Amino acid sequence: MMSCTCAMESNDDDADLQLIKASSTLLSDLQDALPKTLWRPSKTDSARGHVHSQVRQRDLDYILQLIEPFQGEPQLLDSKLKHIVPPIVDAYLQYLQLPKDAPKKGHWKFDTALCIILYTLCKVRGYKIIVGFLSNEPRHFEPILQALERTLIQTDADTATASWQVSYVLSLWVSHLLLTPFDLASISDLAPPIKLPADLEFPASAPTLAVRCTAVGLKYLYTSTKAQDAAAAMLVRLVIRPDMQKLDLADLLTSKLLGEVSHSDSNVPTSIYERIGPLRFLSGIATSADLSHLIPNIYRTCEKLANEEGGSSVVTSNAVAKKFFVKIFRNIAILSLRLTSAEGPLLRFLETTSVLEDVIDYLLRSLADRDTPVRYAAAKALSLIVLELETEMGHEVIQAVLDSFWEDLPRDASGLPDFRTANALKWHGLTLALAHSLFKRTASPEQLPDIINALAAALQFEQRTATGSSIGTNVRDAANFGIWSMSRRYTTDELLRVSTATLRFADSGDGGQESVIQVLAVQLILSACLDPAGNIRRGSSAALQELIGRHPNQVHEGISLVQVVEYQAVGLRRRAMVNVANQAADMHTTYWIALVKGSMEWRGLGSVDVLSREAAAAALAKLNAKVPVSTSDYMVLDRVTEQLDRCSSKDSELLHGLVTAVSYIISPQSDGTTISSEQIAALWLTLSNMRECMGNFSPRVLRSDLPSAVASMLTAICNATLQATQDSKQAKAAPFDATETVLERLLARQEDSILRGIPALVKAAVQLKREAGVPLGCLEAQTLCGRVALDGSKSVLHGAGRAIALGALAPVYGNGLAGQQANAAITTLANLNGVMTVDWRIIGARALQLAVEIAGTRDSIEPGILETVIQAVHKGTRDHTVDERGDVGSLVRLQSLWCASSVLEYGSKCKLPEEVRDVLRTDVARLSLAKLDRVRIAAARCKHEWLGSEWAVRDVANVSTEDYFAAILSPLRAEKRDPALEVSLLEGCISCAGISGERLLQSSRLALVELLCNANDALLAVHMTSFAAILKNMLADPTHMHPALELLAFLLDMQIPQRLANRTDFKWRNLLSTVQKAHHKSNDIPKIVAAVNVYRELAGVPAIRGEVLKKLVSMLKTNPYPRVRIAVAETLFTATKEDRLLSVNWAASIVNNKEIVAAVEASLLAGYF
Repeated sequence: MMSCTCAMESNDDDADLQLIKASSTLLSDLQDALPKTLWRPSKTDSARGHVHSQVRQRDLDYILQLIEPFQGEPQLLDSKLKHIVPPIVDAYLQYLQLPKDAPKKGHWKFDTALCIILYTLCKVRGYKIIVGFLSNEPRHFEPILQALERTLIQTDADTATASWQVSYVLSLWVSHLLLTPFDLASISDLAPPIKLPADLEFPASAPTLAVRCTAVGLKYLYTSTKAQDAAAAMLVRLVIRPDMQKLDLADLLTSKLLGEVSHSDSNVPTSIYERIGPLRFLSGIATSADLSHLIPNIYRTCEKLANEEGGSSVVTSNAVAKKFFVKIFRNIAILSLRLTSAEGPLLRFLETTSVLEDVIDYLLRSLADRDTPVRYAAAKALSLIVLELETEMGHEVIQAVLDSFWEDLPRDASGLPDFRTANALKWHGLTLALAHSLFKRTASPEQLPDIINALAAALQFEQRTATGSSIGTNVRDAANFGIWSMSRRYTTDELLRVSTATLRFADSGDGGQESVIQVLAVQLILSACLDPAGNIRRGSSAALQELIGRHPNQVHEGISLVQVVEYQAVGLRRRAMVNVANQAADMHTTYWIALVKGSMEWRGLGSVDVLSREAAAAALAKLNAKVPVSTSDYMVLDRVTEQLDRCSSKDSELLHGLVTAVSYIISPQSDGTTISSEQIAALWLTLSNMRECMGNFSPRVLRSDLPSAVASMLTAICNATLQATQDSKQAKAAPFDATETVLERLLARQEDSILRGIPALVKAAVQLKREAGVPLGCLEAQTLCGRVALDGSKSVLHGAGRAIALGALAPVYGNGLAGQQANAAITTLANLNGVMTVDWRIIGARALQLAVEIAGTRDSIEPGILETVIQAVHKGTRDHTVDERGDVGSLVRLQSLWCASSVLEYGSKCKLPEEVRDVLRTDVARLSLAKLDRVRIAAARCKHEWLGSEWAVRDVANVSTEDYFAAILSPLRAEKRDPALEVSLLEGCISCAGISGERLLQSSRLALVELLCNANDALLAVHMTSFAAILKNMLADPTHMHPALELLAFLLDMQIPQRLANRTDFKWRNLLSTVQKAHHKSNDIPKIVAAVNVYRELAGVPAIRGEVLKKLVSMLKTNPYPRVRIAVAETLFTATKEDRLLSVNWAASIVNNKEIVAAVEASLLAGYF
C-alpha cells in the first residue's frame, strides 16, 4: 500500500519536472500546428497562403492543450513567444479585411478562435507580456475598434459562446493602441454605432474615436467576465491621454462612476459587478499624478463604503470589491506621499484629513480579513507604502505589524506559542506583510530579531479543526517567502549581529552557540523534510538554498546540505521524511538532534494521516540507528517512551505515531539497535498502562490505526524480550495479565489492518509464554477452536482475529501441521467454508493459507490434514454466492486460489500426492477461464508459477486474448483424455464464453470454436458428451445454467454439434431432456429465451425434430410471458416456415390465440405423432 501511495505522490509532485522535460516537444508541436491552423497552403512560392475563414474545434483544442501545461512554469514560453504571437496577430489583421461567413458545425469563426488562443496565452503568461506583442500601429486602430464594437452588436451562436474572450483580447488591444502619440481626432471620424449612457454628457468637441472607446468600455465595465478588467484598463488609458485631459474626460467618468458605486437605493436591484467595474476604473485613476485633483472625491466615497458595517452594502461583503478598496487606498496614500507641490482642493484635502494614518490603519485591519485576496493585497500595499515613508515612520509601521503577532496569543508551558487559539487569517496577513517588507528591504536591521522570531513561529504555525483537518499552510508558505526575502535582501553582517539569545521560537538544534543563520537553516531543514504540505517543503528548500547561497560559510556543510535537501527530493513526503532527513542528519549533530525532536512533534508522529506517522516512525528508527558519538546519552527510544507515557489516551493519532515509533525502533529490522533490560522493562510497563486505550474501539481510534500499531508494538516487545533473555527470569517478569488483555481485545476484532499484524503477534506471544513457562491462555488450541467455531456460526464477522491466530498457530502447536492440535485447528478452519456468512468463509480460507505458508517454510504437513485443506480449497473455488453486494463468492474463490498457490508452493519443496495435485490443477484450470478479471488473472498466475504453464501473466489484457484462451484450452486437443481436466475446462468455458463482457466473450468463443472445428468427430463427440453431463449436473445447482444454455445456443448456431447428427455415440435425446428440465417451471425469462434459442437449432436435428417442435408448441400454448411466446413463435417460423405464425400478435393473451395455436399444432405435428 505504501508503494502505491508513493507512486501517486510521485505522479502529482513531479509534474513540473515532467513539464520541463517535455517543454521543448510541446513548443515544437505548437510552432508546427499554428501555421496549419492560421494559413491555407500556399499555391505560389510564398511561405504562406491566405488565412482560413474558420478553425476546426479539434485543431483549436489541440493548440490549447499544448499551451495549458505551461501554467505551472510560464517562463518556459518566453523563448518562443516571438515566434508564436506575431503570426497570430498578422493572421487576425488579415482576416479583418476579408468577407465573413457563418462557420460550419464543429468549427469556430477564425477571429474567435484566435482570440481564444491569445486569451489562453494571456492567462498562462500574463497579459502584460502578451500585449507587448500586439501591433500598435495607428492604422490598425479603426479595424480593431470596429471588431470590438461588433461583439456588442452580433448575436450569432458562435459569438455568444466565446464573446468574452474576444472582447477581452480586443479591449486589451485597443488600450495598447491608445498609447499612440497622435490625437485621436486625426485617426478616425466615423460615427459611433453604440450610444453613450443617457446620464453621460460628452463634450461636443470630443473626438468620435474617444466617444466610441468610452461607449464600448462602459458596456463591458459592468460585465461579469474578464472583459471587465480589460475595459477598465482601456478607459483608464483613454482618460489619462493628454488630449483627453484637456476635455476633462476623467472628471466626467469619475463623477458618473462614483455616483454608481455609492448608490444605495435598496429598491433598485444592483449586481455586484456593476460596483466592481467602476472600482477597477477608480483604482487606475488613483495612480495618476496628472489626475490628482480627483483624489479627494474618490477617497471620501471609498472610505465611506469600505467602513460600512452590518453588511448594508453589497460591496462590503465582496472580496474583489474589498481588494479594490485596498488598491485605491494604497494608490492614494502613495500619491499623497509623492506629491511635493499639492495645491487647490488636493492641498486642502491633505491638510484637513489624516489620509495616511487612516489608510495604514485600514490596511492593518485588512490583514486579518476573511478573504485571502484581500489579505494579499493589504500586505503588498503596506510594503509599498512603507517604501515611500520616511525611514523612522516606516519602521514604526513594521513594528505595529510585529506587535500584532503576539496580541491575544497564549503560550504553552515551554514558552512556545499556543496556536490553538490564534487567528490563522490574521497570522497569514501579518506574515505576508513582513515578507513583502523584507523583500523591499524596508525593515530596519535592528528589527530583525523580532522579525526572525515572528517568521520562525509562523513557520511552525498549525491548527486543527474539529474534524482533524489542518489549517495554517498559507501561514507557513508566507514564512518561507519571508525567510527567502530576508536571506536575499540583508547582508551576512546584518544577520550575524542578531543574537540567538533573543530567539524565543527557534531551536538551534543542540542548544549550542550558533549563529542566527545556522538557526534559520535548522528551521528550514525541519520544514523541508517534515512539513505535511508539498509546496511548503519545496518552499523551505528554496529558502534554504537562498540562505546558504547568499551567506556562504555560515551553515554547517552548507553546499552538501543544499544538494541533499533539494527542491525535487523533498517533493514526496515519505522520501523527504525518511531518506532526505536521514542524509541531512549524517552531516552534523545539530541536524540530527533537530530532526529527532521535529519527528516527534506535530509534523512527524503527530501528523494527521496514518502514512505520514508511519513515515516519521521509520525516520526515527533510522536516526536511532546512527546516534552521533557526541550525543550518545541522547536515547531516542527513551524520549519516545517518555512522551508515550505522558500522552493522553484521547489523542489517538499521536498515540499511534508514538506506538509505531517504538515498534519500528526495537524491531529486529532496525539496524544497530540494542535494547537494554531496563528499556524492555519500561516498555512492558508502558504497554500495561495502555490497556485502557485498547478498551476503546471508537471510529476515531480505528481510523488512527492505533490497534494495529499496538499489535506491532507488542510483537516487537516480545521479540526484544526473547532476544535479550539469557534465562527464563526476564521472560517471566513480563506482565502477562496485561498481555492477555491486549491479545483478547485484538483477537476479537475483524479490521483488516489488525488482522495483518496478528500472525506475527501470536507467534511471538506463544514463544515468549513458552519461554516463561506460563499457560498460553487465550492462545490455547482448544480455546481458539471453540471460540472460532462459535463465532463462525454467527451472522456478523466478530472475532475474525481468532481465526487468523488459529491459522498462524496451527503449525506452532506441534512440529508443523501434524498432531491432534494441528488437526483440530485445521478442521475448525475448514469448517468455516460451510457457514452461512460469506465473510467468515473468506477468513477461513485466509487462515488456511496462513497455516500452509508457515508450515511450508519449515515442517511437513500430515496427509490427513493436507486432505482437509484440499477439500476446503476445492469447495472454496466453487463458491458462487451472490447477494445485494454482487458476486461476493468471488472473494472466497480468490482467497481459495491464493491458498491453492501456497499448497502448490509447499509441493515444490515436499512432493504432493498425485491426487492432491490433480484436484488443484483442475480447480485452477477452471478458474483460469473465469469471467471476473481478478479471479482469472490470479488463477493464470498460479498456473504459470506452480503448474508449468508457459503463459506469462502481465496484466488483465494479457489474460483476455484469443491466444490466451487457446493456450488454456490446449489440453482439449489431446487424444489422450483427462476426464477431470476436460470437465473443468468446459465448466470454465461456460463462465467466460457463456455470459461475460463483449471483448472477453469474443476472445473466448473464438478460441473455443477454433478448437472444436479442428477436432475430429470422435473427439467432438467426447467433448459434447462431457458438456451434456455438465448440464445435467447443473440441474441440482442451476447457478450457471443460463450461461451454459447461452454457450450451447452459440455452439449450435455455429453448426458445430450438428456434425454429430448421424452418430450414435452422442445422445441427442438426453441433451434435449436436460434442456427441457433446465427451464421447467422457471421464472427466469432470459434463461427461458436462451433455451428457446437452443431449440431453434435442435429442431434441425432429424432424430429429435418432432420432440423439439412439440415442446415449442407446448410453450406457445402455456407459457405466461409474452416475450417468451414471441421468441417461441419466431423460432417455430425459422424452423418450419409456417406462414400462419406471422400475422398473430403473440404478446396478446393466450386465450386470444387459442385457435391459431391449435391449427399450427395440428399442422406441424401431424407427421410426427
